[in-house]
Amino acid sequence: MSLVLLFFDEIKGFAKSRVMIVLWIGLPLLSFLIQFIDPGELEGMPISFLVSLIVSSIGGTLSGVMLSTSIVSEKNRHVYELFLIRPVKRSSLILAKYLAVYLCLVVAVTISFAVGLIIDGFTGKLSQNYLSITFDYLIMSFSSMAITCSIGILFGVVVSSVPVAAILSVYLGSQLSSLIILPIFFIETLNPVLLALSLGISITLIMMSFNIFLFSRKQF
Repeated sequence: MSLVLLFFDEIKGFAKSRVMIVLWIGLPLLSFLIQFIDPGELEGMPISFLVSLIVSSIGGTLSGVMLSTSIVSEKNRHVYELFLIRPVKRSSLILAKYLAVYLCLVVAVTISFAVGLIIDGFTGKLSQNYLSITFDYLIMSFSSMAITCSIGILFGVVVSSVPVAAILSVYLGSQLSSLIILPIFFIETLNPVLLALSLGISITLIMMSFNIFLFSRKQF
């Protein structure tokens, strides 16, 4: 079974989950409800910028939890034992699960962001300056979410309890992924977008390589 087939199989599975319903419906709905916040409390901040802040944080955390608990649940139900008699690479199992969840997350966040932009367009708060800042933060958010998902995979591989995997993903996953922006506060000359992209890609590749190594050595 190839990586592509496993990927689409994971997409079908996650599409039926409650977490995915929250991502695809709940996050855009949240973007719409944010417009009812008192404008005085926003201090001129566009809805799209606020949406990118809130949605990326919630979406990344939920995706990390979904990945970790899904892997632990499948291990406990001995699902992976069925793949041992098939010509399936263990690396493909992990990569397919990661790519499926991350793609769904990117789509959900993009839809939510588009809702925020539409609202700003009607309210007249959409300016070129804020739009540029929002896009920059969105790119940094995607980098952070990539790390969060890879950390969720790690907890799923090494932990045997679903509640423990969920707790670790919530309290540690999102915190560790936020480390990519820390150097910005100490070195002002750094470009935050380029830094986030470079760290997001490099850390995710390292984490996923480590996850695949650990998963390949697991006994099922």
